[in-house]
Amino acid sequence: MVRKISSDKYVIAGIITFLIFALGVTLGLVFEDYRYNVLEDVNDEQEIKYLSLQLQYLFINSEGDSNCPILATTLKETVTDLSDSLSEVISYEEEKKVTDKKKISIQRRYALDNIRYWLLATQSKKRCDLDIVPILYFYTQGCSSCPNQGTVLTYFKKVFGEKVLVFPINLELREKEPMVEIIIKRFNVTKYPTIVIDEQKYEGVVQQDELQEVICKSLTNAPECS
Repeated sequence: MVRKISSDKYVIAGIITFLIFALGVTLGLVFEDYRYNVLEDVNDEQEIKYLSLQLQYLFINSEGDSNCPILATTLKETVTDLSDSLSEVISYEEEKKVTDKKKISIQRRYALDNIRYWLLATQSKKRCDLDIVPILYFYTQGCSSCPNQGTVLTYFKKVFGEKVLVFPINLELREKEPMVEIIIKRFNVTKYPTIVIDEQKYEGVVQQDELQEVICKSLTNAPECS
């Protein structure tokens, strides 16, 4: 009888352990799905914001420049939201193991968002004479010097605020997203990091002093440059 009770205890303990493990796995999957559902909601919101900006730009082209200040404000706010959303995606992917399919899908979406917002920003700068500096930033995750360039760009985003708009493009997506390959060929990007400002390409890490000179040359009214 003693052996039977002891055996039953082991069986019960094993069942409880399995149930706890299964619950943990299930909660992990539910949490992952929840996080990606949140990211999909963010993507949907970004889509609406982009459509709004695109219509504003088209309206300005047809009606005149009186609404340029509204476009400028909306553009800067939307790009800031995009940057914050991208940071959340990168942080989540570093913390959790996610499926390659979902990971690539999210990365492609944000690459496309960055490219189209960069296009709209450069067009709006010309059309509305906006005092902004759109910067394309090409990098790879395996690039040892790219974090240095990222630090310099982050510094100038803090110094110049909404006047400096940085659009990071992960070169590792070129085989997954055709638009990334197209823009790489457009600027003949062969090294990384590479940044593009006002159609001018700068290869390798652009140090703080040089980049400040380039940014200030692109701005028309920047007290930070005096």
